[in-house]
Amino acid sequence: MKIMMTGGTSFIGCYVVRRLAGEGHQITILARDPDKVPGLHTLPGVQLVAGTLTSAAVITEALRGQDACIHIALGQGDTAVERATADTLPAIRLFETAADLGIEHIIYTSSIAVFDSVPGRFSDTVPPRPAKFYGATKAATEAYLLAFAAERSVRANVIRPGYTFGNPAIPGAPIQSMPELPEIAARAARSEPISVIRNAGLQFIWAGDLAQVYSAVLGADVNRKVFTSLGPDFITWEQITRWAVQVCGSASQVTVEDKGIGLAEMTYDVSAIERCFGLRFDPTGRLREHLAYLAALVG
Repeated sequence: MKIMMTGGTSFIGCYVVRRLAGEGHQITILARDPDKVPGLHTLPGVQLVAGTLTSAAVITEALRGQDACIHIALGQGDTAVERATADTLPAIRLFETAADLGIEHIIYTSSIAVFDSVPGRFSDTVPPRPAKFYGATKAATEAYLLAFAAERSVRANVIRPGYTFGNPAIPGAPIQSMPELPEIAARAARSEPISVIRNAGLQFIWAGDLAQVYSAVLGADVNRKVFTSLGPDFITWEQITRWAVQVCGSASQVTVEDKGIGLAEMTYDVSAIERCFGLRFDPTGRLREHLAYLAALVG
């Protein structure tokens, strides 16, 4: 299959490219800096074109003749208008161009940030209710894509990752920049005290498993579906901290502060990826590997 992808040089994007290229797909990546990740140039069937989400002519040519479009790139902005202008509007233009050119399938990368950070159990059928502009732009873009699927008869699906982690997918690729795991690993590597909140935690997904979701959605006969993509189990920061201490052979003292948080107050139903694709992920082994990798960076 011929695929045009945005965000292919990002952390998640590199994992998706590696997976799909390994399956024999031909991938054209739109990249602000085509040389950002040298390892991408070594993957079979992968080419990079220079451009941004506002490079209309470049995007049109990159989409021409493709079978599918995977949109991973994110436009940045601080205010609501900046977010909508830099992210939602370019995505709408991308979807419209893809539909005009007869692209068969569009996959959009959203986020569990479409939901407010309040206690509850959230599933793919719960209407989005974002609390921040980032979540709002994701929710709005989801809605536009699903409308394109209905209005223009293009097949379209949404993938909603949560906390995604992993080592670099290929030489030169970035790692996840969220602060919690690197901070815990660094403190454990230095045998510094580590304080965590009792019962606080998240569901996680290793980026390689997330890439498997993209592959499954790409190859499946599904349309106008949303797939929350995480491991099903809630893992506390206390547990992760104790893993870090263990893998580092650390002398860190772990303090657990009780702030009255109930265990797994906010969780996500990921049964759709198991029901549709037979995918169920356990990230614990990969989390331990990643903690060891991060600790080794401390030096």
